[in-house]
Amino acid sequence: MAPTGQYLHDLARCLVARGHEVTVLCSRRSYDGGGEYPRESMVDGVRVRRLRAFGFGRRGPARAADYLSFHVALGLEARRLGPFDLTLSLTTPPYVGWTVSRVLGRRGGARAHWVMDLYPDVLAAYGSVPSRGGTYRALQALTRRQFAGAALVLALGPHMRERVSRYVSGATRLEWVPLWGTPGASPTDRSKTRAPRERDGWTNDDCVLLYSGNMGLGHRLEEFLAAARELGAGGPVWAFAGGGRRLDEVVSYLAANPTARVQVLAYVPQAELEARLAAADVHLVSLRSGWEGLIVPSKLQAAFTSGRPVVFVGPPENEASDWVVDSGGGWRVGEGDVQSLLAAVGEARDAAERARRGAAALAYARRHFDRATNTERIARLLEDTVSGP
Repeated sequence: MAPTGQYLHDLARCLVARGHEVTVLCSRRSYDGGGEYPRESMVDGVRVRRLRAFGFGRRGPARAADYLSFHVALGLEARRLGPFDLTLSLTTPPYVGWTVSRVLGRRGGARAHWVMDLYPDVLAAYGSVPSRGGTYRALQALTRRQFAGAALVLALGPHMRERVSRYVSGATRLEWVPLWGTPGASPTDRSKTRAPRERDGWTNDDCVLLYSGNMGLGHRLEEFLAAARELGAGGPVWAFAGGGRRLDEVVSYLAANPTARVQVLAYVPQAELEARLAAADVHLVSLRSGWEGLIVPSKLQAAFTSGRPVVFVGPPENEASDWVVDSGGGWRVGEGDVQSLLAAVGEARDAAERARRGAAALAYARRHFDRATNTERIARLLEDTVSGP
């Protein structure tokens, strides 16, 4: 269910197809905390070994305890691993790459890091760690030690690459490859999107604006909710599908505005997600100031690959903003600018305009966000860290 897990799965399958043996170490806990997966299994040729960790929750000290227990479990599991040529660390839980460097670094083999969230900068953006305090400086030093000696550090875009470069030195290669979307139903084939629209309560006459995925602290929802309030019952459907720390804002809005055209939808299985993404008319993406280069929302790639335009709300200097402007596949709106958002929504309600921008989005996705192309690029980078370019 977690996007990071889905992207890692795509890459792992690509590596297996290229003739490599791949083992993934992850938690036994499901993303929503609702259950556990088997201890070990083979998935699309990938050996998955799941470690037992705490499942106290996804907030505050409980989440920190869960993360710490995974680090400990990883250290213990390392003793059971056979020989390997390369380790690739993601960034959840935070600093798992540091644990890998300490525990597995002595075993030989190259090390690579795939940065999905940049720590400790994310903690400072959260406001959980003061950016000028001793704790922050200590965590910055830990990040540098985590990357020290790595053959490759991989970012998700040019702005993230620039932020990550502050922590990378020596002979470490620093590259960026964007994440990708999953091809869904044809944007012009309404027969394939009719069922998901009916399931979520959308009629053929509705213009549906969909926010799909994590509603985290690095995102913005207030402009969307303000526009929904302004447009009222005569406006489009505003659907928020997923979870995260800011979901409570939508729930509170609905409690105060029970007749609003705002929906809260649960996550759907991966097999149903592609159809839901294609069933919406326009997708909503956002980023909060201070988070530029720290995260790169993958919602845009998913929308573009489905042939759907995007309304992006956020600061101008980040990947999502650049891609919307470069592609012509949507609208860019500044933070707090509700009037410009209303104007964008007005244009988005025109079917011909949606189709034009959606076609531009799809063309851009085929050039830049193709799953096969981008997983192959990453696979070649990983192979180069072992054999040399």
